[in-house]
Amino acid sequence: MKKNVILLLILSSFTFANVAIVKKISGTVEVKRKGKIISIKKGSSLENGDIILTKSKSSIGIIFDDGSRVSLGEKAIFVINHYVVKPSKKEYDVDLELKKGKAMFSSGKISKLAPKTVKFRIPEGAIGIRGTKFVVEVK
Repeated sequence: MKKNVILLLILSSFTFANVAIVKKISGTVEVKRKGKIISIKKGSSLENGDIILTKSKSSIGIIFDDGSRVSLGEKAIFVINHYVVKPSKKEYDVDLELKKGKAMFSSGKISKLAPKTVKFRIPEGAIGIRGTKFVVEVK
């Protein structure tokens, strides 16, 4: 019985850790997670704290749990600082950061549920999300 409970707890922690999925990928894209570099592919899950690194001639398309989308071009550095969208508990906190490269963002359900809780950071400021689509480049 104890083994089943422990296994269930371990599996549920993996289930709730995922905040996004890789929808498209081209070239070489890596994720820095807990100090380790991991190669990712289409269908890979992303977690809070992940740093996505696109290499030369590479790109990635990401879909978050609420339907928000981020596309990154080559040589990008993108951080999922924090992503929580739990409508049943009225918990919303999205904090994304583009440190380098080009990104296109399209908001999902969060833009209707709690747009003021979304932060998209860039080195020289932040972009407010209000049901928005935008493209940004950081050199």
